[in-house]
Amino acid sequence: MKQKHKKKSHKKGRIGKILFFLILIGIGISIFFLFRQEIFDSIKPWFEKRGIVREKKGILLYFSDGESEYLIGEKREILKRDEIEEEAKDAINELIKGPKGKLIPTLPTQTKLLSLELGEDGVAKVNFNKALSKDHPGGSSAEMMTLYSIVNSLTLNFPQIKRVQILIEGKGVETIAGHLSLKKPIPPNPDLIRRQ
Repeated sequence: MKQKHKKKSHKKGRIGKILFFLILIGIGISIFFLFRQEIFDSIKPWFEKRGIVREKKGILLYFSDGESEYLIGEKREILKRDEIEEEAKDAINELIKGPKGKLIPTLPTQTKLLSLELGEDGVAKVNFNKALSKDHPGGSSAEMMTLYSIVNSLTLNFPQIKRVQILIEGKGVETIAGHLSLKKPIPPNPDLIRRQ
């Protein structure tokens, strides 16, 4: 009789412990869902420092419409970095990759970004390989789309960049394809942008 009573109380004790743990787990899950944003915000810097989670930044890259008359913005995400120059390089590299939708690429596919430096005067010196000029399809409209897709993508996403100086293989050039002068740094031209 005593043995049966012991077994019952032992069983009750085990069930009680299991119930207690289940309640604790339930409370833990509830707290997590109620405060998940606060929890994530508090541990995010720790993850970012270790490179586990990288914060992203939304930008608009400008590609040509079908008629090479206007530039149209396409949303992209780049990694948020400590240096504006690094973010600007990422933006140009995304521009070189071309559009993901129906828009027309503005840079020849063989184009490579060699360097990008931002001066204190707000001029970004953007240095490309020869393909930017050598593989360009030509024509004044296409050249305008190329130039202002670079300039607008940089100046309108990064307020620190006021104007853009295009270099090829580290040297200043007069033009990309013979129509537009590149002797001076180029300011943005928002009039070329068509809103969708």
